[in-house]
Amino acid sequence: MEENKDELITEQEVWSVVEFARYLNGYNNAFLTPDSINARMKQINLNPIAATETLLATAMKDPKNNEEVLQKMSQFFEVTTMVYKRLISYSANMLSFDITYTSNVKENEYKLAKYKKDLDAVESFLDKFEFRKEFRAAVIGMLRNDAYFAAFYDLGNKYILQELPSDYCKITARWEGGLLFSFDFSWFDQPGVDIDMYPDWFKKEYSKLNKRRKEVNSGTSTYRPNLPIDKRGNSYYMTWVDVPPEVGVCFKFAPELATRLPYFTPLFNDLVLQPTVRALQQNMNMAEASKMVVGEVPFLSKDTKATVKDGIAISPELLGKFLALVKSGISESIKLTAAPLQNFKSIDFEGNSEMYDRYVRTTLALSGVNTNLIFSSDVKPNVIETQLSLNVDEQLMCSLYEQFEDYLNYQVNLRTKTYKFSFAFEGTDFFTNRKDRFDKAMSLFDKGIVLPQKIAAALRMKPAELRKHMEEAKANDFMSMLTPPSLMQKKELEEETGKGAGRPQKEDSDLTDEGADTRATGANIARGGKV
Repeated sequence: MEENKDELITEQEVWSVVEFARYLNGYNNAFLTPDSINARMKQINLNPIAATETLLATAMKDPKNNEEVLQKMSQFFEVTTMVYKRLISYSANMLSFDITYTSNVKENEYKLAKYKKDLDAVESFLDKFEFRKEFRAAVIGMLRNDAYFAAFYDLGNKYILQELPSDYCKITARWEGGLLFSFDFSWFDQPGVDIDMYPDWFKKEYSKLNKRRKEVNSGTSTYRPNLPIDKRGNSYYMTWVDVPPEVGVCFKFAPELATRLPYFTPLFNDLVLQPTVRALQQNMNMAEASKMVVGEVPFLSKDTKATVKDGIAISPELLGKFLALVKSGISESIKLTAAPLQNFKSIDFEGNSEMYDRYVRTTLALSGVNTNLIFSSDVKPNVIETQLSLNVDEQLMCSLYEQFEDYLNYQVNLRTKTYKFSFAFEGTDFFTNRKDRFDKAMSLFDKGIVLPQKIAAALRMKPAELRKHMEEAKANDFMSMLTPPSLMQKKELEEETGKGAGRPQKEDSDLTDEGADTRATGANIARGGKV
């Protein structure tokens, strides 16, 4: 029998469907409704699937071909498991994105007009681009799905990163600035997607689809992913278009891997057991709250000559009436029964009330983060161990700064004419980290080293913000408005704050475990001293 080699659908028919969809959705906004737009917006970053042990086991055996399943499971755990949600929130909100910069300007060029013009362009960009908010959203996406795809959108008075649906993005290249990706323009063929809500580049590329269809059919166009960066948008395959770096960006938690696997994927094997452990804990609690009272039913006397079946001294009907009477006077949580056996007593059920709590803490500890910083614990924390554990968490998250620095360098230097700027992010929002950075910057003053950008970063300010604050204070002669305190006021202030005579008070980060306990209880202060 001759094999049927007919195609189910030809390439020409595919393009005809695409062209029809373009007309239906791209050029006729009458089909757009708030409900359809809202549905598509939800689809961009929330598509969870219920995680089961069977499905997870299958995906973990072949993660490279199940990356989408694992990403959706990550979203599912974030919605259903507070431990996982808190873990992502703790990690993502740790970074402070305090910024400093350097440039290739020479010492004698700082006052030149061309440098000041480029510096104005830099500061204007940083004013328009709320990098802390935009990059923090990217970090959440990176923790949730490993990769975060976005388009740079110029709104005129502001720059934003507009998140793109990850299911329509594929990582297809690397360059010195990070990862590059391609986007499937069939996203705009769906009801509820308005292409006018995206940057102009997407509208221009979408309008070329019909022309590209003719080129593909004639065999004159091929997919060329190796084109230079500035021509990357000219490379396409069917509805897939390579996105240039000035238009789109891909941030990835593990950039060394093209496969997109959530960072906490190894934790899923434990998280999927949470419903089972919760049910076991519930059963234990219910059993522990219950009590059983068992009564003994007497037998007939041994001297009784009559032969009675079973030899029980009370009829079942009468026994039932008495049990009902007793039951009416006790709680529903107490079970009452009767049996013709000997020496019955009340029965209590003791469960492990801490099983679920220990499971949650153990699961969270397996993530590698500092458990004591997320959930309260009855275990006495060690000051040094807690600080070192926090430093490990900071080290993990601060490693992401390089990607954001590269992206900011590229975007800003597209807008400068003569000089090139290099940006650096530093720090976390923990008070110990911020104070340590501030103290280091201020301690350099004694050695004649003045680093105003480092001071601004420690104060969570941009360099231009610190300069403007100082300029305003100088222009308004702020120092002349200060009134120095009298000696009496100074003495009273020292007494109130505990900074009078005696050994200087240690910083919280320098305390030992014993010192922390003493300060917490106020024992030393009660004796008239200071910790």
